[in-house]
Amino acid sequence: MRRNVYAKLNQGMDSFLRVAMTLRRKELSIEEISMNREQSGMYLTINEDETSLEEVVNHMRKLYDVTDLHVQ
Repeated sequence: MRRNVYAKLNQGMDSFLRVAMTLRRKELSIEEISMNREQSGMYLTINEDETSLEEVVNHMRKLYDVTDLHVQ
């Protein structure tokens, strides 16, 4: 099952890169990743068959750059 996660970021592109690299270091399987410059947000698509949604959300909540998180 595919799930979408939206994260509001502090500092635009800098925050986007820090969050993306952190998830990569944790070896989490992310299907899609994109950024919305106007809202300073990040969209992720996660396949729950490969990666636990809880694990992704827990890692993202710990990051300073993420101010708000929504799972759809």
